[in-house]
Amino acid sequence: MENTELHSTLVYIEEKEFMSDLYPEGLPTNTIIDKTLTAKGATTCELEAKRNSIIVEPNVPVIVGKQNKYPKALGVCEGVTDATIKTYLLDKSIPHKKIIVTPESYSKVKRAADYASINLFKDFFLLIDECEKVVQDAEFRPNIILPFFDFFSFDNKALISATPLLPNLKGFTNHSFTCIKIIPNYDYKKALNLVGTNNVQQEFMNQIFQSGNKIAIFLNSPEYAKALIEKANIRDCTKIYCSDTDGNIGKLRKEGYKAADLFVSGEVLEQYSFFTSRFYSAVDLETSDRPDIIMMTDCISRPHTMIDPYTHAIQIIGRFRNGIGDITHITNWNNDLELQSREEVIKEMKAQKNVYDTLADVKEALKGRERELLTEIQERIPVYRFLFENDEYKGKVNPFLVECYIQKFKIASFYQYPQYLENAYRETGHFNVLYHYKHYNDEQPQTVKPKILSRKRKIEILERLQVLRPKGLVFMIPSEEQEQELASLRHEAPELCKYYEKFGIDKIVEIDYDLSTMKRELKTKHKAEIYLVPIDEIYNTIVLGKPYSESEIIATLQMIYDKYNLVDDNNKPLKAKATYLNKYFRISERITIPKSRLKGYIPLEKKYSLE
Repeated sequence: MENTELHSTLVYIEEKEFMSDLYPEGLPTNTIIDKTLTAKGATTCELEAKRNSIIVEPNVPVIVGKQNKYPKALGVCEGVTDATIKTYLLDKSIPHKKIIVTPESYSKVKRAADYASINLFKDFFLLIDECEKVVQDAEFRPNIILPFFDFFSFDNKALISATPLLPNLKGFTNHSFTCIKIIPNYDYKKALNLVGTNNVQQEFMNQIFQSGNKIAIFLNSPEYAKALIEKANIRDCTKIYCSDTDGNIGKLRKEGYKAADLFVSGEVLEQYSFFTSRFYSAVDLETSDRPDIIMMTDCISRPHTMIDPYTHAIQIIGRFRNGIGDITHITNWNNDLELQSREEVIKEMKAQKNVYDTLADVKEALKGRERELLTEIQERIPVYRFLFENDEYKGKVNPFLVECYIQKFKIASFYQYPQYLENAYRETGHFNVLYHYKHYNDEQPQTVKPKILSRKRKIEILERLQVLRPKGLVFMIPSEEQEQELASLRHEAPELCKYYEKFGIDKIVEIDYDLSTMKRELKTKHKAEIYLVPIDEIYNTIVLGKPYSESEIIATLQMIYDKYNLVDDNNKPLKAKATYLNKYFRISERITIPKSRLKGYIPLEKKYSLE
């Protein structure tokens, strides 16, 4: 969370302490609690506090697990009626009511309290657990933000997570919220093996056949999980855990896979267990097993499998309450991922919202078909997807969707180059990272000439690209089928797809769909970009004013290029030259190094400011 206006407090916790030791009377009100680590009993603290509580949990498996431990608590999700909640609220045999609810079912609790003449805002403490999910899931769970419409109306309230993530809301400042950072007073870092590779599936097979332990694989794609299972021939000893959206579980079982949408307490793991993002956070996976963890990302064919080191990874390693073995993250990278900074997104959004509001003013003077046409124009402005559609907030920007959109770009930025992801893992403070790269020579010799694309086919491909990868401020997450289609188009027309993603449709029309021009301009852009990837490290390594021999320059640059796995426009390892120093610094004329016969240069001034 980025809010510099709130007061922050540090609270230290010992290894054997829990949140109830720090807050025996219950969690403090008007706070955003960053507990740093999972499994510190935060929800337990509130469930055992001697007061009425509503605890909002991100999904059903969490609620089932908590209710099994606390049978006097009421779990509220799909299927639980208002009448059941009202009966519970009026049950005098339960002195301290504990309601654990999904965000989507919160409105039931509110209605039931109204029927029972109970003032939730005065009589209940509201805790939103794993609060980052409100941002991360806002794109495909529009009702996940429902509790926030009432959040600031509660007299007593708090947000908590080991990885909090929230937009800056005025309510935090208006209600004098405090950020509490729980600091473990012991070393809690875990070793993480980060494997960069050009073949994610092959490296997965390499990893699982090396391990003698049970393995829990965190991969946000049941379809990709199926592909890995079939490739490794491990169907008989594998189970997939995912949501039952669109009847996923029934479909998987019909195809012969073991599958479930819940993890039963005490369940014995299969040799290989796949978990989608439904199980990344909050859920306690209670089993006697201590599995190795493999996190899987294929950011080229399945962008939605990208794992955020700052949230997903930290949550994942805390799921198994009995402990875990080795931790590995297998990933490829894609330096063509589209990126926008927070500032760029907000600037563009404000401009579009101004246009939207101007059209709304004009529309007030129109009637009939003219009014309808202007409404259609408004709905085609990309910012429309970020606006509330109903009630008192209609037409206002949804800050959770905006933050979700910004975070998507932030996560994608880690997957442009392996070093970026490694740096992010280190900066979390949770991991001791060991990175290595594994290359597989799996490219098949081309026996058939690539098909020449007709102008008609180019236009057809571009029409699909504009649907699958729309340019500008367009909020969409492609389905797996769409991602597969996109991968197929990239295979059929790699230069056309890459050029579209780099330059857009207007530029393609301008050059009259000419592939030769596309290849030439892509090559030029690649050369311009590739050398600047490790510029931070180069500036931290090379000292201004110090004479460097040509051999020293080559060795230093080559070491850094290799570390970042940089490749040239022919996809071969980038080779350093002494003159490349000029790409980063204003340099002296070629000199003779003092006290030697060696030739070299002196870096005089940085060409780029990184501040």
